[in-house]
Amino acid sequence: MVEGGMKCVKYLIFFFNFIFVISGIALVAMGAVIKGYYDKYLDFLSDDVFSVPVLLIVVGVIIFFVAFMGCCGAIRESYCMTMTFAVLLALIFILELAAGIAAYLLRDEIADTLNKNMNATMQNYGKPDHSGVTKTWDGMQMELDCCGASNYTDWALTDFGRANNSVPDTCCREATSNCGVGMAALPASVAANTIYTRGCRDSVEEQIQSNIVAVGGAGVGIAFLQVLGVILACCLSKSIKKEYETV
Repeated sequence: MVEGGMKCVKYLIFFFNFIFVISGIALVAMGAVIKGYYDKYLDFLSDDVFSVPVLLIVVGVIIFFVAFMGCCGAIRESYCMTMTFAVLLALIFILELAAGIAAYLLRDEIADTLNKNMNATMQNYGKPDHSGVTKTWDGMQMELDCCGASNYTDWALTDFGRANNSVPDTCCREATSNCGVGMAALPASVAANTIYTRGCRDSVEEQIQSNIVAVGGAGVGIAFLQVLGVILACCLSKSIKKEYETV
């Protein structure tokens, strides 16, 4: 009976590790995609936001090694390897749970961080020694069909737009040279014929917060899946130990 039960648990651990590896691949892919998205807004985000997808990638890679150890421990019926597998799973569970909670807590900081960094970087738009900031703003405004942080009039308060109330040409519905000249001083109803008048901050905030929710949900979901792995590993270890004691 003990041998049959142990064989059943072994097969369950193999199946679990297959699911575990798939979840690791999913974490690495999700972390890489979200990090790539965040990289576009590098000038607007804090290091705390970037740490979340990086942590997902690291955990996803670690999962491969842990799953391999679990399979080896089950095949060799090694009490030591199986218990090590269970301990590592428990540690990853704590790590992912912490990452999920941290991701949700970061949601409250996104709006303040974006508001502060967007307004600060707008002052450097178009300056020769801040070409990265200029590219970030141009890329964001063209991709999201927006203009400025809160709205298009923000550009009138910057060094770039103060001289002639200009907005960047990338604010225009059809981007042509100097199409943004004088637009920041026009009423929204008139300016909207030529440029996008809504700000970029709300769109970026919405997308980042939705990504953070996805990251947090994935981390917590996979973390609780690992509880099953810990239970199975402990059951197998107990069976292995009992078999050794009866030999």
